[in-house]
Amino acid sequence: MRSTRGTRLLAVVLSLFGLLVIPGLAFAGGSKEGTAAKPTVTFFWALYDGLTENFRADLQSAFVKANPDIKLDIVPVPWDQLHDKLTTSLAGGQPPEISVIGTRWLLEFMGLNAIATPTDYVSQSTIADIKPGAMEAKIDGKLWGIPVAAGARILAINTSLSDKVPQTMEQLEQDAIAANDPPNHYGIIMIGKKNTELTDFAYYFYAAGGNFFGPDGKSTVNSPAGVKALTFMNKLANVDKVVQPGYLGQTRMESDPVFYAGKAAYDMIGAWVGSAMKQAGSTFPVKYALIPPFEGQQQTSLIITDSIAFFKPNSEANLKAAGKFIDFFYQPQWKGKFDELVGFPPVTYSAAKLPAFDTPLYRVLGDAAVHAKGWPLIAPWPQDQDMLWDAVSKVFLGQATPKQALDEAAAQIDKANGK
Repeated sequence: MRSTRGTRLLAVVLSLFGLLVIPGLAFAGGSKEGTAAKPTVTFFWALYDGLTENFRADLQSAFVKANPDIKLDIVPVPWDQLHDKLTTSLAGGQPPEISVIGTRWLLEFMGLNAIATPTDYVSQSTIADIKPGAMEAKIDGKLWGIPVAAGARILAINTSLSDKVPQTMEQLEQDAIAANDPPNHYGIIMIGKKNTELTDFAYYFYAAGGNFFGPDGKSTVNSPAGVKALTFMNKLANVDKVVQPGYLGQTRMESDPVFYAGKAAYDMIGAWVGSAMKQAGSTFPVKYALIPPFEGQQQTSLIITDSIAFFKPNSEANLKAAGKFIDFFYQPQWKGKFDELVGFPPVTYSAAKLPAFDTPLYRVLGDAAVHAKGWPLIAPWPQDQDMLWDAVSKVFLGQATPKQALDEAAAQIDKANGK
């Protein structure tokens, strides 16, 4: 016969065992309440011109309502901060499940082994709806990023200030001079503040027949085309003085609104121009045309492609949930509205059928894409671009000639790229 003390001790042990075992049995048997956390999707949402907070909030609410078992957080991030925010999150081991990226950043993140294959998580029906020409993130036949925006840059003309459609850069200069009437209005918009996009230099560089790198991988920014482009830019800004005041302190986000306000005749701009002008309440008539080449060169525009990347080391459950979100977002009622707001031509067949995209603007965008060129798809490009911005800034500030600044930049780029 056991002692009372022994019986009590056994009871305590069994009680503790029950506390440990019973919840486990209940969980293994599929408890109604459950203890597993919801899959979580964090999405770094780039703030494109024209994109509204209401749309972001509506998209998040609609997805959560349709998928109550998934926690979704769409995080708005200004474009100029997106690359740094991503690299910081990766360095800390806590990247978002998905993020908009400049497609040109892809190799950098792949080099960190940080990119998961999106086709493992996004449905085949969604992939099949995306136009193959938009899949710039396809490397060696494998897709590493879901296209989210793709559009060539064009020339917007305020026809209340100038009705001329220049056929060459030389004509554009003369038309800008003729339209210039400071402080009432200005000939052409110029971006002068260092930021993550070197678009203005690329417009003029490509118009001069330039390429950023030669067949040997060495920088060719100091080629005759590069010197011509930067010399021309500096002439517009500091000799002709046909650009808006304060351009040295303005990124695209600050300079384009000068055009929207009817204060400039010409602006080299992206497909968002229509929606951005509408949101700004612009009332002046506008015409769209191709960015002209320099005399003797073929018309060539810059095309920008952005993608959505899936990031490691997030859990399979979270990445699968992110794939569900992409399937939801890429339905025409959502992706089509996104494209309409930001102004980019749709990357999906289903959205392209919407009436909103049958306009003169989108027809010019289609023409511009024929001979357009993108950014170099190389891993060090963000650093290379930073060095080029320094060269452009030195010329604008009168600290170096275009040839001096670009020779220095080319040498720095080759050194950084190991050439």
